[in-house]
Amino acid sequence: DHNRALYRKRRDTLVSSFGRAGWDIPVPEASMFAWAPIPEQFAKLGSMEFAKRLLTEAHVAVAPGVGFGEEGEGFVRLALVENEQRLRQAAKGIKRMLAG
Repeated sequence: DHNRALYRKRRDTLVSSFGRAGWDIPVPEASMFAWAPIPEQFAKLGSMEFAKRLLTEAHVAVAPGVGFGEEGEGFVRLALVENEQRLRQAAKGIKRMLAG
């Protein structure tokens, strides 16, 4: 129960704070991961290049979807392993990247 509540809170923080930053992420139902479609303005980069840009420009590490098979292209996978403060901090970096 404790772990479910913890991950639910992290999930809700990620979805809401990234959404306010300009990146809408579907709410994962029962996972410690969120599969996020690459924002439209970055879609042509593909998941590997987008993941690299997130790391270098927003300081956010994600797994490129293509690493999980051909159907993962166009997505990145985010792990809900960081606390809520770190997730909000990540959203700030993403907001700067999306605005730039």
